Amino acid sequence: MLMSLLSASTMATNFNYTNLEIGFTGNPSGLAATGRVAFMDGAHFVVNGSSQFEGDWIASGGAGFHAPINGFVDVHGDARIYSVKFPQDDKHDFGELAYGVNVGLRAWILPQIEANAVVGQVAFDSDDTRSIVEIGGRFHSTDALSIGASYRANGLYKEQFYFSVRFEF
Repeated sequence: MLMSLLSASTMATNFNYTNLEIGFTGNPSGLAATGRVAFMDGAHFVVNGSSQFEGDWIASGGAGFHAPINGFVDVHGDARIYSVKFPQDDKHDFGELAYGVNVGLRAWILPQIEANAVVGQVAFDSDDTRSIVEIGGRFHSTDALSIGASYRANGLYKEQFYFSVRFEF
């Protein structure tokens, strides 16, 4: 039993964590981009930007981890610093600073189909924290290209659908 636990920790991850993802949201509409670069086994940097083009933005950057659970499922997470400007916010010209953590799972459910889920929290100060929940899937047409759709219920924007294309490097 001990050998099976140790062998799982030495497996390579089931997914690529060096990629560029470009997407759009629906209701409210907007654009987003996320870049990830694996800098060592089990660790990556992440940057993200999104906007609804109503004088708003969410920009974040940080570092994360990724590890296999078994031959089909990875666990991943990150810690980020955020700059958030909401459309109705007139008092923060350069956005509010916040920090956040996210943790998620990615799983192969069919040879080219991935299911994923992420939960997290963004804290602006001790009295203002926002939850992030995302559930979705991706179709990997090739090793270098995939398309995805997900449902986001989060406190940063309204509940929305997110559609994206991801380029793997």
